[in-house]
Amino acid sequence: MEILAIRFSGMGDIVMLLQTFQKLKQKYANARITLLCDSANVDIAKNSGGLIDDVVTLNRGVFKAKKFWAILKEIAHLFVLRKKQFDLIIDFQNFGETALITHFCKAKEKRGAPKKKNKEYAYTTVVPRDESGHRSQFFSRIAGVDDRLDFSKMVLSETANVYRTYLMSKLLDNSKKTIGLNIGSTQESRRWSEKNFAKFGEHYKNDFNIVVFAGKREKKYLDAFSNDVIKVSDVSVDELCGAISVCDYFVSNDTGPMHVAAALGIPTLTFFSTGLDANTGALSDKKVFLCNFDDINALSVYDAIKEFESLQSKNVLQ
Repeated sequence: MEILAIRFSGMGDIVMLLQTFQKLKQKYANARITLLCDSANVDIAKNSGGLIDDVVTLNRGVFKAKKFWAILKEIAHLFVLRKKQFDLIIDFQNFGETALITHFCKAKEKRGAPKKKNKEYAYTTVVPRDESGHRSQFFSRIAGVDDRLDFSKMVLSETANVYRTYLMSKLLDNSKKTIGLNIGSTQESRRWSEKNFAKFGEHYKNDFNIVVFAGKREKKYLDAFSNDVIKVSDVSVDELCGAISVCDYFVSNDTGPMHVAAALGIPTLTFFSTGLDANTGALSDKKVFLCNFDDINALSVYDAIKEFESLQSKNVLQ
């Protein structure tokens, strides 16, 4: 059973898809899943524990930049897919462009939940857009598998494990537990500030290792943190997964690394400003969260400390 799964973005969404991939492999004997995703997310597949068998990538950035020759190179990847006969194509993205790709590729069945009726031409099975509950459940409905809420699981790749070993042997005090602080977000309005994270870290740094995670856009904020915390930036997604895995707790904005932490079984505290935990929260029973739709930075450091103590208590009880 050859399955093509399409989901370009983002890191967290692909992690949330893993529970659906697990159910597909249970439903179909000898299922092989090829993931078509943005090139930025290719390393997630390596950490899927074999749920993703192959990856084809598109660098969507070159389309936005209108780089002609680079675009032609990316389009060539689609012709590789065109040559292959799939049994099932599942469009988990449901963009106009992914409808075109689904239509272009060959398969006995093509499933999707398009937002607009004029995109239904691409699919042999049009799935109603029932987005109730968690996003991972919506993914399962598109795939036609059991949509009961389940947890995604990740298994570290060799590269991720090498980076994990480096952190544990060279940088961490292994007599202490470790808190990861993920200060990034896809939008500034969804980011609990670096000043808040720094104050939170200061509160716990005598009793815990503090590891601060920053993406390219947030690198400039690392100066807010003292030199006795460990700072992780400019790493591959593979290395990021390894670095997250050393954490005993993960405190994060609502973004991809939080989902990686949850899929690695790490208890999480998440700050929300637009989404809801019930829709896009960590797929875990070891989590707490705080939410403020008006201003995420109205969530105080005191609020975060109080919630983190609750998370510690939950983890001890479990």
